[in-house]
Amino acid sequence: MLVASLAFGFMNVSVKSISDMHVSEIVFFRAIVQIIIAAAFLAYQRQSPWGNNPKLLIMRGFFGSMGLLCYFYSLQVMPLSNALVIHYLSPILTTLLALWMGDEQVQKKQWLFFALSFSGVVIVNGVSSVVTLEGLIAGLGGAIFSALAYNTIRRLKDKENPNVVVLYFPLVTLPISLLMPALGWGKWVTPVGMEWTWLILTGIFTQIGQFFMTRAYQEAETRVVSAISYAGIIWGTGFGLFLFNESYSFWQYVGMALVIAGMVLNVRLNRGLGLRR
Repeated sequence: MLVASLAFGFMNVSVKSISDMHVSEIVFFRAIVQIIIAAAFLAYQRQSPWGNNPKLLIMRGFFGSMGLLCYFYSLQVMPLSNALVIHYLSPILTTLLALWMGDEQVQKKQWLFFALSFSGVVIVNGVSSVVTLEGLIAGLGGAIFSALAYNTIRRLKDKENPNVVVLYFPLVTLPISLLMPALGWGKWVTPVGMEWTWLILTGIFTQIGQFFMTRAYQEAETRVVSAISYAGIIWGTGFGLFLFNESYSFWQYVGMALVIAGMVLNVRLNRGLGLRR
């Protein structure tokens, strides 16, 4: 999950670097790159690309696609750290959904740690003057859809090859991304120069991140993986500072620290539970 979060960090940089391009166009080209890479891996493994659980795989693709569209839009209209911190409500929502579906149990202390991370999210965005309502709604929508996608991945544990799970994501994303401009939502423009590079890198880094994230959710309990994913905030803050000249207030750093503290405490608790078992 640490490798996945770093790969997603580079993906965020790629998306942020082409913020003038409509989000559906970015998602379309990203899907093309992902399909090529995933199909190549499956061909090398001589693995069928269609899988054994098409219903769950399509659900994973749909939830992931909607989460991606919302998240990419929030990246375009908000500072990188703000969009990331809102998006990282998804691990909390992922665990709550797993609890509701009866897949896992949550320790009493974990509720406190979740509250700590959630308070950090509120502080980071509450003190920022550049957070818009539409950006906030898009970010929250992305977090909810991502939580649904992650729990669907968990349901596919021991049932599907990770590359098959990853392949269905762009397969479902492709028609959705084409539907948006067809309905008049956004104008597509032909990429030029470095825009092609950023689009290709978006697909490559997403593929790396999706593969390792899928393995993580299939190999470990959701609450453990979800907590570790908060490391992405560290990468995002660093990229925002050094690559996009973003600046953060003292209270935003406090909020980020609370989010990360909740992550670390969750990991330590889950590690202790694992050792006792």
